[in-house]
Amino acid sequence: QTSNAENLPPQTLRLLCREVSLLSADPPDGIKVFPNDEDVTDVQVAIEGPEGTPYAGGLFRMKLVLGKDFPAAPPKGFFLTKIFHPNVGPSGEICVNVLKRDWRAELGLRHVLLTIKCLLIQPNPESALNEEAARLLLEDFERFAARARLLTEIH
Repeated sequence: QTSNAENLPPQTLRLLCREVSLLSADPPDGIKVFPNDEDVTDVQVAIEGPEGTPYAGGLFRMKLVLGKDFPAAPPKGFFLTKIFHPNVGPSGEICVNVLKRDWRAELGLRHVLLTIKCLLIQPNPESALNEEAARLLLEDFERFAARARLLTEIH
């Protein structure tokens, strides 16, 4: 896979470098950012499973992929760690409004990461990519939580 960096205008690259280095230096609580020096558009992240959720104790690797239209277009988010969650599809894609219709260029990556972390606390079964997880969440929270905990422990 080739880098998107060469497709981005210099001012966008500067903005991105600044934002990624700020995130690395002062990350949001429970989130660690691993900048990719070879490709600034490939942002690797680890999110700690929030306490009081079925994901507690887990460490979830994910990445943000920034296309050539960033920041006009939102980044795409993918979980690299397997997770049982209504808003995460089979190949790790994340469905969250901030990465779609609610995106605004000024929101920035910190906002995206915090929103994804909030999804771990408060899943949204309305915009499900994993139908089974959404159904269990709505019908039988205990079974949902048990499956989510199990996958968290395995991965």
